[in-house]
Amino acid sequence: MAVLSPPRPPSSTGQGAIDWNRVEQWTAQIAAGDLCSIVAAFRAHTAHAPRVLWHPAPDQLSPGPLRFLAGHWRSLCGEGKLPHHRQVDPLAMRPALGYIMLVDAIEDGRDFRYRLYGSIVARVSGAELTGRLLSHHPASAYVTEFSLASYRAGLLLRAPLYTERVPALAERTVLWQRLALPLVNDAGEVIRFLAATVPLSRDGRILNA
Repeated sequence: MAVLSPPRPPSSTGQGAIDWNRVEQWTAQIAAGDLCSIVAAFRAHTAHAPRVLWHPAPDQLSPGPLRFLAGHWRSLCGEGKLPHHRQVDPLAMRPALGYIMLVDAIEDGRDFRYRLYGSIVARVSGAELTGRLLSHHPASAYVTEFSLASYRAGLLLRAPLYTERVPALAERTVLWQRLALPLVNDAGEVIRFLAATVPLSRDGRILNA
């Protein structure tokens, strides 16, 4: 199990300062499957609680990019082993391109950096984050804290994680679905996530622009 670095000093997103102590607390809660305080924080802003699902099977996910990516990742797993980061081939993931993200763990999960940020997600969200730290995401601080905690929990448990949340005050997108799938290096350490984020419209369609 990975050992995370201590909380870092306060930093700011586009929507306020990150509470790193809360990130630490939420990491432990997501890993344990206890979302009580996370639900309370989200409901204070949006009235909608986020959803978390560990080890999602492809048929537990909505048809489309996430279901495809979950099946593809499973096909790369060896006997009792997580896929190696060098197994990732963009050409083999065409059904999910535009929604795919490659997220690098920085300093054992102190933070995360977007090696790749899906082009469709960038257009829908209005934010191109390739090369940027997750802690600098322009979303509201509590949303970024939830994302940080989710990736940290995936790093700790070395397990795939599905999350969904309802954005506050969004005009087009009513649901963001995310799947984060761990990838390892030669030493078997989780260093990266193959992830995808899919935005849904009010009529349940997957947004692509």
